[in-house]
Amino acid sequence: MVQRPFPREALYGLLVAEFAIRRGALDIALQNYLEQAQATRDAGVAARGTRMARYLGAEEATLRLALLWSELEPQNPEARFTAATALARAGRAREAFDQMHALPAAAGPTNFAGIAASALDLPQPDREEMLAELQRREAPSADVLIASGLLLQSLERNDEALASAERVLADDPDNFQALLLSAQVHHNLGDPAAGNAAIERALQRNPDDRRLRLQYARLLARSDLAAAEEQFRVLLGQDPADAEVRLALALVYRESGQFDRMSEELNTLLAEGNQTSAAHFYLAQDAERREDSEDAIRHYLEIRPGPTFMAAATRAAELLIESRGLEELGSAFVALRERWSAQALPLTLLESELRVEQDDLGGAARLLDAALAARPDEPALLYARSLVSERRGDLAALERDLRHMLRLDPQNALALNALGYSLANLTPRHAEALELIGRALALRPDDPAIIDSMGWVLYRLGRHDEALVQLRRAFEAFPDHEVAAHLGEVLWMSGAREEAREVWRQGLQTRPDSRLISDTMRRLGAEPSP
Repeated sequence: MVQRPFPREALYGLLVAEFAIRRGALDIALQNYLEQAQATRDAGVAARGTRMARYLGAEEATLRLALLWSELEPQNPEARFTAATALARAGRAREAFDQMHALPAAAGPTNFAGIAASALDLPQPDREEMLAELQRREAPSADVLIASGLLLQSLERNDEALASAERVLADDPDNFQALLLSAQVHHNLGDPAAGNAAIERALQRNPDDRRLRLQYARLLARSDLAAAEEQFRVLLGQDPADAEVRLALALVYRESGQFDRMSEELNTLLAEGNQTSAAHFYLAQDAERREDSEDAIRHYLEIRPGPTFMAAATRAAELLIESRGLEELGSAFVALRERWSAQALPLTLLESELRVEQDDLGGAARLLDAALAARPDEPALLYARSLVSERRGDLAALERDLRHMLRLDPQNALALNALGYSLANLTPRHAEALELIGRALALRPDDPAIIDSMGWVLYRLGRHDEALVQLRRAFEAFPDHEVAAHLGEVLWMSGAREEAREVWRQGLQTRPDSRLISDTMRRLGAEPSP
């Protein structure tokens, strides 16, 4: 095979991706891999990008990269199967099955069950289409029967799903997938003992089958915590180094109220350096249960970037504000941003939002000023500062930041709408506001926030009938307290006062403490909502 070097710009893009991975900026890395895979058409780049996209749960990127990878390496089973599952998740059943059929014979057995499992959260019509396509074109092998059974179960056709599993078990009583499918269906039918018994017999024959025992333990955890605990303890006894099993056992202890045992397992994970973020998260929650805010904060702040990182940072911040005040919040978040530099932007935005909630508008402004000094063209920071400026009544500063966003991206619907609404609400420049909001609405015609802005600017222009059309549409799509305040005001001013009160009442159901609705009613002299 002829080796060819990457063009300089491609090599640069790949280096950017690798450095982004080291910094934890996986979204930036993925974008670079996607671009370079398409530009270079290199199988290795496509493979690495596919695995990263799959890890991040980026389904569209996974599909694009996996299809390219399978095109470049048609004999690669991983490429074919990844493309098949991505196609299945996209509701493209026929193409998914075509990928399975394209596998070379030497690649081993098919995995239609894996394809079906990847599609179980699709809308019902897509699952029905996949089942029909599977049964129409595939011979009833064990793999196909299990795939059919999974789809049948998801469609609540439990008797048919059970029949599929039993056909497999009649020939292969230890078939892992069929045993689990049978047990799950029996659970659905209200007879868990029957399904569990078959798995118990299989485990007696094969006590070292960790895969079956693990899935069985997870199944039991839905309905029988004591039995699940027993299975997880067996697994941990077989392999004390299995961090996934230790975490699962800890969570079973948590669900059954055995908090001391839970803490023991979680602290073992911390000592071993395994599953540390999950362990810190659950230990933090347990500290909150014990009303030990300091211990909770300590654990939350140790969580690394990942699925629970921002939730943990948010909760730590809330507890810090409650127990120590805003000054301590600032110190903690400075340390977090230094430790996890790739998360500096979301952490800054979070701190700013929390300071605004605490009416520390000056602190929020100083924080965002410093962040924008380092990243002057960051749209999220500019938008956040514009919201602070609005709260401070500084319309000139608000307009400066939103105009800057529009210079960077004239098609930014968020900035167009925010500027248009602010001009409509705070100035007599209503014609200019109408033009800005109209541009935003053309870009995002179904966005309730923009529809609400359009209704509001039409009201400010005295076009009440047109305003009501837009505001009713916005309220139907998103019955938020702000939309309710606007719609109620236009109804009141149009003479429909009982309907206005009803709209305000509905808005107060979603936000009982809405100052906007109460201020609107007071300004209009409306009676308080009952």
